[in-house]
Amino acid sequence: MNQQTYDSSTKDFSVAIVGGGFGGVGAAIRLLQAGVKDLTVFERSEGVGGVWHANRYPGAACDVPSHLYSYSFAPGTDWSRRYAPQADIEKYLNTLVDDFGVRPHLRCNTGVERAQFDAAIGSWRVTTSDGVSRNFDLLIAACGQLSNPAIPDLEGIEQFQGPTFHSANWDYDCDLAGKRVAVVGTGASAIQFVPEVAKQAGQLDIYQRSAPWIMHKFDREYPAWEKRLFRALPARVALSRRFFFSVFEMLTYGFTNRHWVLKPMAKLSNAYRRKELGEYPKLLAKATPDYQIGCKRALFTNDWYPTLKRDNVELVHGKAPRVTATGLVDDQGVERPADVIIWGTGFQPLDFVAPMEIRGLEDRELSEVWDGRPEAYLGTTVAGFPNFFMMYGPNTNHGSGSVPYSNECQYNYILDALERLRAGGYRYLDLETDVLKRWRTEMEERSAETVWTQGGCNSWYVTKTGVNTNNWPGPWLEYKRRTRHIEPSEYLFVK
Repeated sequence: MNQQTYDSSTKDFSVAIVGGGFGGVGAAIRLLQAGVKDLTVFERSEGVGGVWHANRYPGAACDVPSHLYSYSFAPGTDWSRRYAPQADIEKYLNTLVDDFGVRPHLRCNTGVERAQFDAAIGSWRVTTSDGVSRNFDLLIAACGQLSNPAIPDLEGIEQFQGPTFHSANWDYDCDLAGKRVAVVGTGASAIQFVPEVAKQAGQLDIYQRSAPWIMHKFDREYPAWEKRLFRALPARVALSRRFFFSVFEMLTYGFTNRHWVLKPMAKLSNAYRRKELGEYPKLLAKATPDYQIGCKRALFTNDWYPTLKRDNVELVHGKAPRVTATGLVDDQGVERPADVIIWGTGFQPLDFVAPMEIRGLEDRELSEVWDGRPEAYLGTTVAGFPNFFMMYGPNTNHGSGSVPYSNECQYNYILDALERLRAGGYRYLDLETDVLKRWRTEMEERSAETVWTQGGCNSWYVTKTGVNTNNWPGPWLEYKRRTRHIEPSEYLFVK
């Protein structure tokens, strides 16, 4: 590669970041530290936080220990619990925005509707929801994998006469006290808000297609003296991060090609379930998963099984229900009345950039290029879309681990690309098509023996045709190594 001096004094390299969650905030910090002054973070909601700003349902919390679910360059020391509640995480991100000078670069209540690459000048023309357009040298999509709620296509859903809402759009104006509430779904969000709803509702019916694997949550509150210790002794936080990372890293082998690693985890989960529900054989049968642990995300909670045993709670197991004007009908034909329906049905995991329209070389639109199968090299770059990078893109999700960790890996990759563009005076770099083809083959081959494709379940990790589009099929130390810097031979550099 022909190295030339890039004169940053005559042209400040401009970057547009779409999304103000973990990925976008961290990218902004690292870019500011790298000397980028012309930086804009577009966030469609009124504040930063991403899913931790949107998801304000009762009981919302992280299922990864707080010290690991944070950045190594900004370790959190003020967590209230080992597993941080939503308010703690949103506060953490807002603190970073202020401490690292990101706030002046934020444009909230502003979504990006369209981005068009202009090869002649090597920049992206970004058009926002307020009708404003401007050019940026780099475009970073930090939209996340879990940002667009999924509402199930149930028969009769339009007939229901009562209020309905998704957990990601919680309706706090809807009084649940004494009401007959139906919850559809038993995923990661539902197992957190259902126990809180059960305390208010007169009757709560939970509609479940498949039982989740439940693990005991070793959570606890951090007293004031321990928080002071975190601040005074950074090594204590670093040790905690290292410990939890090592545990999760070991589990990645169980999810990918050494399934026997998961056997102790399954035994612990089975023992916990029998201990809690052993005196309720019918309930125990409904709450027992019929697929391999890890095929869907294992859930950590101490409240789920006690909630199922409440007199005002019924777990309805079977195929998706049918909706009527006044309730839901299960697959046995039994109708249960409902005043309110809450969707705990997760998100649309294939909508990595939706509803944004991204057009690269030859006016090709990204979602059309993907055609229902999103893919990006190392979850970060796509051939034909120069100077475009994704945070938490395809195949960067965790069956076990921390999203901020993989974000940090991607920051290194993006910063290296930026420095090469600067040094060489290039207009843009574009991933070679053959590299993406080889990547697809690698992901297919490495996913073939994973628990996500062989575990006997249907999950958001894979498409309806069984393609793993979301999870990284390997250890995270490997991903860190492969994203340490870009390989110039894998990219076309254009002046």
